[in-house]
Amino acid sequence: MNLNPTHYFLHRYHSPDLQPKELKRMLNFWFPFLVNRIKIIFISENYYQMQVCLKHSFWNRNPNKSIWGGSIASAMDPFFPILMKQILLRRGIITNFYSKAVNIKFIKMIKSDVFFHFNITKDEIVKAEHSLKQLDKYEGWHSIDGIDSKGEICVKGEIQVFLRLR
Repeated sequence: MNLNPTHYFLHRYHSPDLQPKELKRMLNFWFPFLVNRIKIIFISENYYQMQVCLKHSFWNRNPNKSIWGGSIASAMDPFFPILMKQILLRRGIITNFYSKAVNIKFIKMIKSDVFFHFNITKDEIVKAEHSLKQLDKYEGWHSIDGIDSKGEICVKGEIQVFLRLR
């Protein structure tokens, strides 16, 4: 019986039978997300979609009373690689994964909560599988918009996902 929470977390995190509710709970209790007030709202059963909220609070607010750019980047950065890893893991493909590059365009100051809807298409997964089979790696760009509580796009981002076969 493993009573070490870190070992349990890592074992479950890299398991193909990890349920979306488990992943959501794990990520919502991850310390960097707690401090930055990043909350996962929803993960689809097949891992093709995720909704994330970056809450506007005292802890991530700058002197202009808007959210720090670093907190916004933290809310955009890790989720495409995590989703891609889980989808491929369920298909029996074990990968190392991370965000290789992030491009962010700040459109306006964010003075409320901001929401991100991450969406991966089946074509992107097919492309990743093909690239992994041919080159043992995948590098692909994914776009995301940050929408404030008024429904306006206030930040646009592009995340380059890097996957390598283990």
